[in-house]
Amino acid sequence: MKLGFSLKLVLFFIVSALAVGAAAYLLSDFRLPFPDRSSSLETNADTLKYKTVIIDAGHGGEDGGASSAAGLVEKDVNLEISKLLCEMLRADGINVVMTREDDRLLYDRNSDYQGRKKKLDLAARLTIADTTPDAIFISIHMNSFTNPKYSGLQVWYSPNDPDSSTLAGLIQSNNKATLQPENTRKTKVATSSIFLLENTTCPAVLVECGFLSNPAEAALFETDEYKQKVASMLFDSITEFLEKSTDV
Repeated sequence: MKLGFSLKLVLFFIVSALAVGAAAYLLSDFRLPFPDRSSSLETNADTLKYKTVIIDAGHGGEDGGASSAAGLVEKDVNLEISKLLCEMLRADGINVVMTREDDRLLYDRNSDYQGRKKKLDLAARLTIADTTPDAIFISIHMNSFTNPKYSGLQVWYSPNDPDSSTLAGLIQSNNKATLQPENTRKTKVATSSIFLLENTTCPAVLVECGFLSNPAEAALFETDEYKQKVASMLFDSITEFLEKSTDV
């Protein structure tokens, strides 16, 4: 059937309108990676209880941590998420200290480190936490288990400061609200098996961002998009915590 010129013109405008509408819908679901909380934090800077965020990218160097069946290594994912989070916080004017910014363990290469690399590494991270004033400590990790069915973010918190539990709760609840609505995990107080949380005196949490032993979840962490989402969720949680923690 042949269409007249007028009818073709009408159809052209209808198709164009639908395409514009679809594009607008996709853009409406876009989330900026750097949510703007800086005005509130800057306004209340003098009354903020905590001035610095220490980001601890777990493992590194000879210690790769967990790995996925496809070869994704925990130490790399930890560092990538940590760097994204650091960039977001610094963009909002928040002071950040990174325990590591490259692929290494934190032991003195000039010392007698044989057989003590991991112990020295943890001691160095603890020193950073203990010598940085007015700070909170966020350790980024990935989880693993023998049964690949398990998935989901899990937060552990230090028993040494009540604000640790508050921060952990914000992260766990914000993760459920924005990333994993099916995640029913509860925050857990750290035991002696988590050296840093057992020994830090500042508010401290360890975030197991997901299970590399779960193929579907590991595949998500192979994408820049999902790592950005996790970092953004952590950013929201940390800035919310900082806003609520004041000296007055």
